[in-house]
Amino acid sequence: MLGTGGPTRADKLAPDDLAHKKEGGYVTGLPLAAYSTDIGLGLGARVYYYWNGHRDDPRFAQTPYLYRLFLQAFASTGGIQFHWLDLDAPKIFDSPYRIRSQLIYGRNINSNYFGLGARALPPLRFPGADRSYGSYADYTHDQSQITADGQTFAKYDQYDVLRPIAIASIERLFLDDHIRVLAGLGVSYARVRDYTGRQVDAIDAVGNDTKATEAETRLHADCAAGRLVGCGGGRDNYLRLGISYDTRDYEPDPNAGTFIDLAIDAGSVALGSQYDYLRLLIAARGYWSPVPEAADLVLAGRIMIEGQTNGTPFFSMDTLPFTEDPRGGLGGHRTMRGFRQDRFLGSVMSAINAEVRMTVGHATGWGQRFGFILVPFVDVGRPFDALGDLTVRDWQPSYGGALRIAWNLATLVTIDYGRSSEDTGFYINFNHIF
Repeated sequence: MLGTGGPTRADKLAPDDLAHKKEGGYVTGLPLAAYSTDIGLGLGARVYYYWNGHRDDPRFAQTPYLYRLFLQAFASTGGIQFHWLDLDAPKIFDSPYRIRSQLIYGRNINSNYFGLGARALPPLRFPGADRSYGSYADYTHDQSQITADGQTFAKYDQYDVLRPIAIASIERLFLDDHIRVLAGLGVSYARVRDYTGRQVDAIDAVGNDTKATEAETRLHADCAAGRLVGCGGGRDNYLRLGISYDTRDYEPDPNAGTFIDLAIDAGSVALGSQYDYLRLLIAARGYWSPVPEAADLVLAGRIMIEGQTNGTPFFSMDTLPFTEDPRGGLGGHRTMRGFRQDRFLGSVMSAINAEVRMTVGHATGWGQRFGFILVPFVDVGRPFDALGDLTVRDWQPSYGGALRIAWNLATLVTIDYGRSSEDTGFYINFNHIF
């Protein structure tokens, strides 16, 4: 979004962006920091290495970079670990193929589960109280109290999951790079631990921190009722197929164009998985600069819907397999800001996001170029139990604003604040959410 100095083509950078694109290789990176009642204080770092090539290479004007490698280390006081090594190589070896690969080690001792499908919709409730809650803060406060029988519901909506993942994919480009066909393989393992009957942090009658036995969690109850698959964790290996249509002018920070993708995950015992299932995601994003000659302003929107078969393990049902970068949702920074991560989970999930991206200034220093982008936004979404249940009722909205800093065009640092009917969210991360 840094440059709108003239017309753009889908396979070319805007003239101003191209003029300021760095040649050769360079390194960027920043500390990562986050705080919420979900994760506590999280600290880490992500370091990027980019190789752009040189201006006499035709790919210099056609790709955001020739190679990009990043390494992330992140851990939080709330028990989250997310360590990530990622490689992306568009038009590798001057071919029409793009290689992506990821190695991820994830651990979350407070992974959220608020129920499946329509059962997850507000209001918030738990068995230890005879009321519903409109405030997530009030809800978690009362859950942490010790009941008359000496138990607590402090972990009623949480479980502990450890999940290493390896993903590799290859894309073939067609029709002047507008069409991408993807094939990939994911190999993962999940270790799931429920808190029912365990000693957990609680609050006693006078407000002091203590320990108490966790009452039956929501996850334990739904597993016992047969509502979920995968309660024991295990191997989840899948084949990923996808196709996308891309007319964006600049992939990391578009001014114009569309991106439409369709992805299918097929889990199968033939791949060594313990689960057989299908997952289908369809998503569309659009970018429009209404007055490119007068203002650096982009209207951006995304709509998505996902359906999964009944054999999908619950611990992977939050996967949104976008062909560029799979995400988790619904809820949290990448889908519905202002709601807790994975606040909504279902066999069918849908979301709509709208942003106004306004570049309000530029700066240069130490051989670096920065652009400052203000972004008001609205998010809306909800889960469903089946495709036949799709309706316009009970969609859950959130709204807020973000400050994004474009660093040498390809690196986007984002600070987002979102509000929903029950909660707020504050996020520091990289890249536009779509």
